[in-house]
Amino acid sequence: MPAADLLTLIAGTLGIPPAEVTEASDMTNARKWDSLRQIMLMTELETTYGIELTDEEMTEANSVAKIRSVLKGHGIG
Repeated sequence: MPAADLLTLIAGTLGIPPAEVTEASDMTNARKWDSLRQIMLMTELETTYGIELTDEEMTEANSVAKIRSVLKGHGIG
């Protein structure tokens, strides 16, 4: 999956411009990335990539890097 596609998906789910999402973005430094948007983001990832995330994965995937790791575990990327 191209890096830009994942960053665009995250930005769209958070409701912020794609330019504000970087590889270093996470719940502590990205505007609007709160617990509600985290749930929305996990649902969007499941829908977009046709996967089912565990509760642990949903909790763990709270940064761009960790999302990439979880997706890789599902054979994506």
